Order: sequence, then structure tokens, then C-alpha cells
Amino acid sequence: MNLDLLKTEWQARDKGLEQAVRLNTQMLRLSLLEQHRRDIRKWGWTDKYEIIAGTPVLIYLIWFLSHYITDLKFALPALTILAWTIAMPLLNHQQRHALQDLDFAQPITSVQRQLAELKAGRLKLFKWAFLLGQIVWFIPFLLVLFKGVFGVDLYQKTENFILPSLMVSLMFIPLAIGISKLLSGRLSRSTSFQALTDSLAGEDYKQTRHFLKTLAQFEAMPAESKTNATSSH
Repeated sequence: MNLDLLKTEWQARDKGLEQAVRLNTQMLRLSLLEQHRRDIRKWGWTDKYEIIAGTPVLIYLIWFLSHYITDLKFALPALTILAWTIAMPLLNHQQRHALQDLDFAQPITSVQRQLAELKAGRLKLFKWAFLLGQIVWFIPFLLVLFKGVFGVDLYQKTENFILPSLMVSLMFIPLAIGISKLLSGRLSRSTSFQALTDSLAGEDYKQTRHFLKTLAQFEAMPAESKTNATSSH
């Protein structure tokens, strides 16, 4: 074959490969953008729920503290719930704004990495908020609720209330993680519960961290190897 013809053929193939890679990248960018929009809409509902559910709790806690701020055995549980009620919406709001501010004009690997990092942070926050929330919303909430609404002092009315309740709440954390690991991947018929068990078991977080590691390895590859790897998919 003539050398010029061979050169022309290879140039045509290279051009076709570049176009294919560019098209695949654009399709991936559009797919990530659509998922990005769905996540923002989902978080928007979360923000609204936290405002609707949190406002009455916040008002009640402020009222409660105005009456019992000098009584530390009730003030401390109320302050714990108050800190939780304020901190969790702020953390979720911060993460949602980080997602909204993501620049999709960046290289696609940068977009993928930042989305994965945000997802990892969201999964970690959800897991520990759910597990530690059992302690915050079980013992302190009952103490504050019964005292403020019914005038009942659970410290006095219920023998050994704090220690057994605290033990149950603390035991719930490893028990929930253990059961979630056992059930993770076995509840295909219940997608919502499957997602919950995967999150508590840390499977989603592990997969996201693995993806970040793979992405970092890809970014460290030479440009030619990246093109070949992309075209093979």
C-alpha cells in the first residue's frame, strides 16, 4: 500500500476516533447534568421537609429553654436537640449549594470526581445522622417532651431511665450496621429499603470511594492511553 494512502487512512481513523470520544464525552456530560438536576430537585424537597418539620420543634425548644434553662438536667438535653435541629439543615443546605454551584464546563473527569466526592459526603452524613439520631431523638427528646408537655420528670418517675435507654441506643448502632450488611444486596424487590441498607452498611460509600480511586488512576494516565481506554468503552 502506498505510504501516503496509509497515512491518509490513519489520519481518517484518528479523526473518527476523536469524534467518537468527543460524542461519548458529550453524552456523558448530558447524562451527568440530568442526574445533577434530579439530585437538586430531590434535595429541594428535603430542605422543605426539614423546614416544615423543624420549625415547630425549634419553637418548642426555645419555649422550653426559656422555662428550664437553669435546670441543667433538662436544659442540656434541650440544647442537644436544638444543636441537632440547627446543624443538620445547615449541613444539608451546604451540600446542596455545593452541588448547585458545580461547573459543568470543567473537564468531564473533574465533574465526575466532584460529583462523586459530594455523593460520598452525602452518604456519610446520612449514615451517621440516622444512627446517631437514635440517641439524640430517643433519650433527650423524651425527657424534654414529657417535662414540657405533661410536666412529668422522667428522671424521677422512671427508675433507671437514662442508663438503660442509653445502652439500647448505643447498641442500636452496631446492630443496625450489622443487619444492614447482612441484608445488603438481598432486597432487590424493595428498592427503597435496599438503598437504606446499602447506605447504613457503607456499601454505597465504598463503591463511591472505589470509583474516585479508579478516576484518579484514569486521570494519571497519559493522554494517548486515556483515548484508547475511552474508545474501548
